[in-house]
Amino acid sequence: MALALVPSAAMAYGSGDYSNKGTVSDTTPAAGQSFTVTVTGPAGASVTLTITSNPASLPDSAITIAGTKSLSKVTNASGTAVFTVTLSQGGTFTLVATDTASGAVLSTQTVTVAAAAGTSGQLSSTGSNALPIALGAGALVLVGAGGVVVARRRQAGAAA
Repeated sequence: MALALVPSAAMAYGSGDYSNKGTVSDTTPAAGQSFTVTVTGPAGASVTLTITSNPASLPDSAITIAGTKSLSKVTNASGTAVFTVTLSQGGTFTLVATDTASGAVLSTQTVTVAAAAGTSGQLSSTGSNALPIALGAGALVLVGAGGVVVARRRQAGAAA
């Protein structure tokens, strides 16, 4: 009898509780654009949304979920938890919503963010080309030195 009840006890929680495992309002947002992740379940259940970047070299600072990388919310009376997410760098991100109490995965979504236009991974060029300025300064020094030489020769010629 106990063996017959074990599977039903293990499946009693959550078997029909999460009819809508989750939705993402935009699966291809632009970098820096906010979107929402909605998870539906039983009222009052705690849900955790965790976001992982691919490639893993993207910094955690590129992920914002109301200021953190992982956030837990309690579903409202209708059983819905809504997360607002902003991804500031291009890449592929995996969004996993789990039941905080049991650790059961409720929803897995993938979001692809295109790199912002004009970002090539290199720093922008700043400053100026110093060659024309250096040539101009050198020419002024030569003219000034020539003026000093001419003035000294006139002084020497007038004193003699």
